[in-house]
Amino acid sequence: MPRPLLSACAVIAAAAVLTGGAASRASAQQAATPLVTVTITSVSPQYAQAGQTVTVKGFIQNASAAPVSGLTVRLRSSAQAFTSRDSLQTYADGLELADYPIPGAATPVAGPVRPHASVAWTIRLKVSDIGISAFGVYPLAAEADNSAGTELSVDRTFLPYWPARHSGYLRPQPMTVSWIWPLIDTPQQGACPGLLSNYLATSLRSGGRLSTLLAAGQAYSAADHLTWAIDPALLGDVQTMTRRYVVGSGATCAGGKTLPADADAAAWLNRLRQATASQAMFLTPYADVDVAALVRQNMSRDLARALQLGRSVAAGALGRSPTAGISAGEASRLATMAWPAGGIASYPVLEALAANKISTVILDSTTMPPRSTFPPTPSAITSTPNGVGGVMRVLLSDDTITRLLGSADSPSEPASTQFAVEQRYLAETAMIAAEDPEVSRAVVVAPPRYWNPPAALADKMLAETAAAPWLRTANLGQLATARHPAGQVPRSSPDAVSHDELRGSQLRRLSQLEYSIQVLQGIRLSASPRLDYAVAGAESSAWRGGGAADQARLIGRLASYVESQQHDLRVISQPHVTLGGLGGTIPVSIDNQLGYPVRLRLEVLLPPGSGITLKSHPDVVVTGSKRNGSRPLTVPANTVITVRLTFRASSVGSTTMDVRLLTPGYVALPGSQVRMTVQATHYGTIALIIIAAALGIFMLTSASRAMRRGRPHDRPGHAGRGGHASDPKDATGHGHGDRHHDASRPDWSASRAVTGSVVPGHAPRTDDRGATASGDRQPEEADEYASAPGRTDGR
Repeated sequence: MPRPLLSACAVIAAAAVLTGGAASRASAQQAATPLVTVTITSVSPQYAQAGQTVTVKGFIQNASAAPVSGLTVRLRSSAQAFTSRDSLQTYADGLELADYPIPGAATPVAGPVRPHASVAWTIRLKVSDIGISAFGVYPLAAEADNSAGTELSVDRTFLPYWPARHSGYLRPQPMTVSWIWPLIDTPQQGACPGLLSNYLATSLRSGGRLSTLLAAGQAYSAADHLTWAIDPALLGDVQTMTRRYVVGSGATCAGGKTLPADADAAAWLNRLRQATASQAMFLTPYADVDVAALVRQNMSRDLARALQLGRSVAAGALGRSPTAGISAGEASRLATMAWPAGGIASYPVLEALAANKISTVILDSTTMPPRSTFPPTPSAITSTPNGVGGVMRVLLSDDTITRLLGSADSPSEPASTQFAVEQRYLAETAMIAAEDPEVSRAVVVAPPRYWNPPAALADKMLAETAAAPWLRTANLGQLATARHPAGQVPRSSPDAVSHDELRGSQLRRLSQLEYSIQVLQGIRLSASPRLDYAVAGAESSAWRGGGAADQARLIGRLASYVESQQHDLRVISQPHVTLGGLGGTIPVSIDNQLGYPVRLRLEVLLPPGSGITLKSHPDVVVTGSKRNGSRPLTVPANTVITVRLTFRASSVGSTTMDVRLLTPGYVALPGSQVRMTVQATHYGTIALIIIAAALGIFMLTSASRAMRRGRPHDRPGHAGRGGHASDPKDATGHGHGDRHHDASRPDWSASRAVTGSVVPGHAPRTDDRGATASGDRQPEEADEYASAPGRTDGR
């Protein structure tokens, strides 16, 4: 049919549709549920060229309780291409009648369609019958009519057209498309060894979300120049699963279940190493922490720690630098690239990122919209001040395409939904190119972070990208290093704030808890990365939106862990001590029930003006003294050590003092402080007088006895050799030499100040009274441990 005649028919048909078609649609809308629905499931090929025949397939379904017969499916299209991306959405919503029936492109549905049954249909459409010849995107719809020719249902899609090389019609400049391929999941590491749950096991095996994404990315990584966006926490979790691991332990690290090494996890990690070798990759901060929320709560130090932790964990899991094999310029940009959750950020967020050496940021296109109406979609490459005197390169992911991909977020999506997403993606990219065909621009495609597409859809999306003639692929490093990108326009400043950010109340609670965590880190011989894992995990953007309750449970679990650690490290001393005079030595013990050695200091807090002093001791800090004069004590795991404190009082009386533990950096350990009262007496002087008198009497008595031994007749009480019947005894049967010895009172003044301790080569665990296995415990020490306050464990 000649083109002018075809156009005239199109006008007549369109008018008919606007009258009768509109009426039929109005009547159809009155029904709550259409009785018959028509659905397109495939278009092959997915873009048309001159001289081709396009095969359209689908099915028609009877939703009623009675058979339906006399049905016909016909195709509708138009020789008029869409003029903007907005018109694509208007057509898809059925608000724009831009198509008309194509003569001959129809097929009757054989036989009646049974109740709640569906019947497949196929129609072959010649491109020449539509009358299209210029590059662009054209409407395509399938309409189901009844025997009276009344429209019952319509399903709409799009048909891009690519003109022949020598057709005389303009081909657009190839548009650069850059895909982000995210491998991000809910963090599973906590403060305890192992994983919080075995959630990842299903995702890593064949058919699981992470397995599907890796398989599709591996197949098309080179052809599409994918840029892998990987959360280092996921790599660390998977690496943990490659050997025996514990899951589900409690807050105190007890009660977990030990599982064997997961073969799927090991295979997945090996495949990832192969797929990303010499391919573009950037890392999120560890656990993909919510950057915007941390900045808003003045927790930028947590952001810096998560960035550093992420680089370290990723390098260990991959066995190489994430940017190995990439050109120096691209590697530099990728290593300093960030992707805030939701693609939303403000200037304070950019400033915090720039302070951490981030030079390129990926934002959603709605965060920096064009300042004025500009029909063609502008390039995705732009820049903005970074807040610290420099410029931040910004790559803007296309918001429409991101939402389109998110509409197919389940492996069980029906074939019709998968096709709709595939075809709409092609149409959107072709429409961007057609809006300004003489200017080559860039588009960034960013699926949702936790995208869970059907395996077939993931493959087809990447295959379409590689095959579409109006597209050329590049990685984000290449876009970020482009010197003079075309298609840029002035954009608004990035000042957007997401309503899904982590709650400030929970982050403030976590911030307060971090003080105790840093104290615990300060006493370890080497800092534990697990505590950092746990903190970053609680700050993860995975808890945005509906995950607030899960985040609160994680923070509560971490608080319980910290509290249990604090309880397992304490000071043991007698609450009341009486000195044998104005001076004496008091043993104070440090009980480390933790499973790791610690380094700390012991501090004695003497009240001012108490008149009591502590003899200088290299292991003890005294209030008001030069703190750098003491040395940290090392207490092995599950060990009690004793420090002897020698006091001197200026006068008789009692003094109440506190003893507590400090980190090597002189930070007090919460809950470690104990109080004891020391009583100074005159007993020491009186005891010396009594001992001297008793010694004199003893010497006189001994001399008298010696004289008597020289006179046998003076020993009437002699009872035989060796007997001393005349030796006077008290009522208890003891000699006078024992009369002044009080065995119930420890002789503190006779003790010497030592750093009590573990004898090298001996087991450090104490016996049931606190005595070390070496047997060095003094009798008074045994009494002190047996009466230690709060001791319930037999030690």
